[in-house]
Amino acid sequence: MNIVVLSASSHKNCTLKDVAGGFGTVFTVGNSPFARLLEIAKRRIAAIPNITLAYLDSILSKNGAAVQILDVRSADQLVPADLYLISSSIVDCNFEREIGLEAKKRFGSKIGYFGTFASAVPDFFADSADFIVKEEIENIAPSLARGEIPDGIVSARFVEDLDALPYPSWDQFDIKKFRYQIVTGKGITLPMLGSRGCPYTCSYCPYLVNSKYRVRTPESIVDEIRYLSDKYHIRGIAFRDPNLTFDKKRAHQFAELLLRYNLDVRWGMEARTDHLDPELISLLFRAGLRSIEVGIESSNHEILRANQRKAIAKTHQEQIINHCHKLGIRIIANYILGLPNDTIEGVRDTIRYAKTLNTFAIQFTVTTPYPGTQFYSSVKPYIFEKDWERFNGWTSVYRHPAIGPGELHALREFAYVSYHLRLRYIWRFLQSTILHPVLFPDPQPLVHN
Repeated sequence: MNIVVLSASSHKNCTLKDVAGGFGTVFTVGNSPFARLLEIAKRRIAAIPNITLAYLDSILSKNGAAVQILDVRSADQLVPADLYLISSSIVDCNFEREIGLEAKKRFGSKIGYFGTFASAVPDFFADSADFIVKEEIENIAPSLARGEIPDGIVSARFVEDLDALPYPSWDQFDIKKFRYQIVTGKGITLPMLGSRGCPYTCSYCPYLVNSKYRVRTPESIVDEIRYLSDKYHIRGIAFRDPNLTFDKKRAHQFAELLLRYNLDVRWGMEARTDHLDPELISLLFRAGLRSIEVGIESSNHEILRANQRKAIAKTHQEQIINHCHKLGIRIIANYILGLPNDTIEGVRDTIRYAKTLNTFAIQFTVTTPYPGTQFYSSVKPYIFEKDWERFNGWTSVYRHPAIGPGELHALREFAYVSYHLRLRYIWRFLQSTILHPVLFPDPQPLVHN
């Protein structure tokens, strides 16, 4: 069985498919010269692949299939195959659909789509697909390798035992191009999953659409890091979990194991600040933690609670972020502009609060009603955008009761430009980049005492 596992991209701006719960994003700031400069910088900083493709290569090959991984930007890159497995995203769905149609036309290939968008909106691919996978394709990958091709919408269910999955295979990927300079200034950075799904219930969260919360054991995670280090000589790991430290005890065990093996690998993670404390952060830092992505979302806790987001005390957020700054851990703070009960002044308050925290990196996304979320259901009558690719995390697609699309986009650009053109931020940037090796040397020794 000859199988192509494919990811398709059509955008010039930094496109990350394995974020926003698998819907993907295309980084967009605005039209001003400085906004364009920020977009260029993002392209150079981050290039992280979709880990599901590497899992599929491992499972399909293990079960006897001849697998080829393709990352295409043109139909001319397509090759003959019995089966095409196409990773879906919301930001490239039109191109992904065209690729499926073209592979079917040229080679008579069977076409299957998988991923969060295909699971949430399977009808979109109805004319190009032989089958569409809901939930997690890894469960049916062995049967696909044996040539058992299903029809229509397939419920694959979720992988219950994450430790039982084989390690992702990166042999077919051009891994030298994968980087995330916030984690490590040089060298290869690969993604990892220590868990899947999210235990929280935020109404707008895309991570709740096509997953449920499950975790791997610390031993399994560290064994994979050792494998990646030995085989691929990586320097960095970008954990794709929405909340790696949800269980603090498990996080402690993970750090202790990393220290025991004294691995020369730096890593970054996403976490809620209420699942962090100074002692745990210091331990994780000694074990290689160099960046944390946190969701601040809004400065207004009433707005967050109205959208089923558990608000975190500002004093605690500030304590955690300040402790990270003292250690030299780079913080990426995420904010969401234009929740339904937000106002223009509320958005400006959030931008001011972001400047107060003054983290190394920020992300100001526009509230997006991803299909399959509670938020999408609640605002569906007010959605004016027909093109799914505009649901990209940066574009207004529904009629907000208090903020027009043009106003929201202008606020997004103002947030980015005004944030970065401050002397206080420029000093933070210098501390976190050029001066970082001098101001924040690695703890010595990097071993467990």
